[in-house]
Amino acid sequence: MKELVLNELKVYAKEVNSKSTQGVRSHMKKLGLHGFADDFYSKKSKHPLSECSEYYLDDKDFITKAIKLDPNSIKFASKTLRQDKQIAKLILKKDKKLANKYIFKKTLSEIK
Repeated sequence: MKELVLNELKVYAKEVNSKSTQGVRSHMKKLGLHGFADDFYSKKSKHPLSECSEYYLDDKDFITKAIKLDPNSIKFASKTLRQDKQIAKLILKKDKKLANKYIFKKTLSEIK
């Protein structure tokens, strides 16, 4: 089941970060093809991890893979994982702004 969520996260990250895909989605909506446009993710769509159970969001391996696919996944990680130094190093490498926002300051000061 975790692999299904990670695959969906991969699709989400690819579609949301692709200007061409978002352009196609916008063009479909302008043509009145809302049903087809809904098959693409947009920045307004729910993040795939927003529906995950706490079990997944507290699993270090799962969150590590999720952050590698989409750094915004740190928003959904459990508080205990936000204190983990390996997770902190990974998100700091991927996106410093997200690291400063979601990783505890004490953890960040220890790894810097």
